[in-house]
Order: sequence, then C-alpha cells, then structure tokens
Amino acid sequence: MKQKRILCINDISSMGKCSLTIALPVISAMGIEAVVLPTALLSAHTVFEGYTFRDTTDEMEKIIQHFTDMNERFDCIYTGYLGSKKQVKIVTDLIEKHPESLIITDPVMGDNGRLYSGFERDYPDYMVELCKKSDVIIPNLTEACLITHTPYIAENMSENYIGSIGNALTELSKNAVITGVKEREVIAVYSACKNGKVKKTAETKLIDRQFHGTGDVFASALAGALTLGKNLKDSTILATKFTEMCIEKTNNDKDSMWYGLRFEECLHHLHKMI
Repeated sequence: MKQKRILCINDISSMGKCSLTIALPVISAMGIEAVVLPTALLSAHTVFEGYTFRDTTDEMEKIIQHFTDMNERFDCIYTGYLGSKKQVKIVTDLIEKHPESLIITDPVMGDNGRLYSGFERDYPDYMVELCKKSDVIIPNLTEACLITHTPYIAENMSENYIGSIGNALTELSKNAVITGVKEREVIAVYSACKNGKVKKTAETKLIDRQFHGTGDVFASALAGALTLGKNLKDSTILATKFTEMCIEKTNNDKDSMWYGLRFEECLHHLHKMI
C-alpha cells in the first residue's frame, strides 16, 4: 500500500514548538509522509522577544516550481500561517493544479478577538478565497468571526450565535471545524457540514493557562486522520483527545508557556490511536 503524503505549508521556528515544528513530527507519527513548504523562518516563535524573521515567499515559488517539474502529487495539502496576500495567492494557484488533493486550511490570522499585528485589515477577505477552495477549514473562534464578518463574543455565546457562524463558514467550504469555543468549564469544538446542522463534536476541560502550539497540534492531528480516510467527526474527536493528552502532559511544566506543548511524549499514543 502506497504511503500517504501531506504537503504542509506553514512557517517554521528554530526554537519554540509551533507550526511546522509540530506538524512534521505529528503527521509523521501517524505514518504519513510530511512534505514541508515553509512560508517564513523564525529564530523563535513570537512570544520570545527579539526573534528574527525571514519571509520565504520567493523561495516558495521556486520550491513549487521544482515540485511541478517533478510532477509530484499529494494526498492532502494542509496550510497554516500565510504571511501575506501574495502567499495566499501562491497557495491558491498551487491548489488549482492539484485536483487530486484533499485541501485542509487552518486560516491562521488572529486570536482573542483580534487580527494578528502585521496583517492588513482586508487580509481576512483574501483568506476567504482560499477557504472557498478548501474541503475542510479549521478556524478558531476569532478567525471564524473574521472571515464571516461576525462580531466576536468571547464567552457564554448562544447556540444560535455558533450556529450562524458555522452556517456562514459552510458557504465558503464544504466542512468547517471551529476550535477554542469557551463554554463555562470546557473548551468546545464545533463542526459544520454544508446543508447540515452545526454540532458540538468534542470538548476538553478548561485550564486557565495559555499553551502555545495547541492549535497546531489539533490541526495537524485532524489533517492526518482525514488523510487516512477517517470521517470528520471521528477525526475531530481523535484530534481533540490527542490535544488534551498533550495539554495534560504539559500542565505542570512552568516553561511550557514559552516553549509550547510537550507533545513529543504523546506521539506514541497518537500512533496507537490512529
């Protein structure tokens, strides 16, 4: 049986666990070949002061051309951080050349109700065009609000509020998974399918700490499960359980707020789960 292959498009940090430094080992642990296409190179993720940053847009175009010359094909194209409108256009054009691929988009652009600094105000509208070409999109609640032009509510939102966001997302993509929805003592994950009801698919216990890389762990595990043929519900539950396991492993580590989840110690569990 031919090994599955995912093209992972995201930034990479030399220190601090996020983006490609998470996607590569998580996807590999699931028995899938992870091919990486870096969108930026950082010395450390952005929590650290004084980090260096190098945009790799020009190199992306060269790498994609080399892949095209070799006629490379991918079971899945999974995108994360795209640092500019030009990068969004590059990835959108790439997707059009790969009709064989499952397209999974994590529209990384904001958190806590705000667009990340460095993005232009109309950046979410450019991301919408990529979402329209995606089979599954995985926004957190902030990102879901940004791309649907919905006012952000942090906590205690109504079912109708989440439902309207989910329905709006499925006007852009066939399937959507909304992460980071705070509900009393839990963090909920909702899923929505075109012409279907928006449903709470999974939840984890709310821990009053920020864990860097949580979204990347979840999205990478979800992308891997979907690529291996699991349905959206089962893939979402698996990704949630694995993320929760990583959070529990990290919770007593005082340095985790800087360096990210200790997911490495849980990879053997993920391999068994899949």
